Amino acid sequence: MDDASYTNAKRRRGKNMRWGMLLSSVCLLLFLATGCRYTAAPADLLQKPAIAPEKQAIVQAIESTLPVYSKLTLPHREEHMEAIRLIDVDGDGTEEAIVSYYNEYSSPELMVFKYTSASWKPWVLVQQPLARMIDWLKVKDLDKDGLMEIIIGWIGAFDSPNMLEIYSFNSKPVRSETGKLTLKPKESLPYSYGDTGDINEDGRLELAIISELGTNQEMALPEFHLTIYNWENGRLHKLITEKLYNEVNNYDRLLIGRISPRHRGIILEASTGAHSTYSAMYVWERNKLRLVYPDSSTGQEGLGGTPTMSRDINGDGILELQWTREAPGYADIAYANSKWLNEWMQWDGNEDFVKITEEFTDYRYGMQLRIPKQWTGRYTIHSPEEQYAFVAVDYWNEQTNVKAKLATLYAVPLKQWESVEAAWKEQSKPYRELLMDSGNVFAVSFVTEAPSGWTGADRRAFSKMQEVEAEFASSLTIRND
Repeated sequence: MDDASYTNAKRRRGKNMRWGMLLSSVCLLLFLATGCRYTAAPADLLQKPAIAPEKQAIVQAIESTLPVYSKLTLPHREEHMEAIRLIDVDGDGTEEAIVSYYNEYSSPELMVFKYTSASWKPWVLVQQPLARMIDWLKVKDLDKDGLMEIIIGWIGAFDSPNMLEIYSFNSKPVRSETGKLTLKPKESLPYSYGDTGDINEDGRLELAIISELGTNQEMALPEFHLTIYNWENGRLHKLITEKLYNEVNNYDRLLIGRISPRHRGIILEASTGAHSTYSAMYVWERNKLRLVYPDSSTGQEGLGGTPTMSRDINGDGILELQWTREAPGYADIAYANSKWLNEWMQWDGNEDFVKITEEFTDYRYGMQLRIPKQWTGRYTIHSPEEQYAFVAVDYWNEQTNVKAKLATLYAVPLKQWESVEAAWKEQSKPYRELLMDSGNVFAVSFVTEAPSGWTGADRRAFSKMQEVEAEFASSLTIRND
């Protein structure tokens, strides 16, 4: 083979390899588009999804534009799994395609494609040379001028700090040293965590940023601050800065929304150890933030023994705090075997929190058990030793410490269910098949009567708890999130 033929063959192999890598990335992550227009649901990813003709054009544009050995990437933290977003960023009525990827040097970048003259063409590049990953990405019209801003949280490489940068399509792209049109950031600031939301009900999105100061050898613990900004005339304007509780590893979550029937505010969650969590709730009033939880005057510390994920648990548009507590009655049990209960608490807008619901979740199976009202105040749970059993519910009298098993929940692999069910029938074991999910049959076995020798009060309470058996399945939910 002569040199020219060898060179051409090498180019073809490189192009085919590049095409294969990009196409497989597209098929894996495929085209979940902003504006809630998705082209592949999670179930579609189990097999190679079909690519619509109009999406084929984007694939071809990506393949011919991005550098060799590029691969699509997803933001580390985002509510939508999106490597390619379709959204009108410049207000001309036509959607642009925003593509996030690693370039040939494994640095994250964004490329914006425009659809002009019946084809997709590269328009502007967004890059941060010191970044190694995209932590967070939002495309929003922050000032309601019809033009989008891109908010990117870059994770810094090596000794570089994490940076939040805002790019505006109201600004004119400039040529880079390589001749590519690029957007320059309008604002850059170090950050630890951030999110957007309308906290003051002015119809526009505010930007909430958690930053940490003093992470050096002279100061063992950093100082965490929460700052609220709005975006006006192409610039960030600080509304308020609040010093936060510092005895945490890091703030991992931030929610902006309605926190009582008449208040808006912010919920923060931070890790404080291998499993423990600190939670805080601030209300926005009189153009300031006020801490409403925890309240040290009432003994609240805001600390929980397991990670929390506060959210709107009942769909009423109000965010609830997730309070966690270890199941009572088993003080000497090892942490690895302990069970935790979740109480979902809604602020009443005054001084108190109201319990919306109480539940237990086993994250191994995604099984969520809403605690029936008949059990409230007289139950506990523990880890059973029986095969396929994942939680046992006990009757428990806190005053007298009278305790006995009430029910056991099982997750039996589907391929084992027939033999397990046969054994239970042979043993005359009472059970109810509840549902099937993810290759498991979920079942429950209730104890038929209270132990002999109990007082009449305990026996009546035990019987009351048994009444939920017939409708027990309605208390169960499978969560696949």
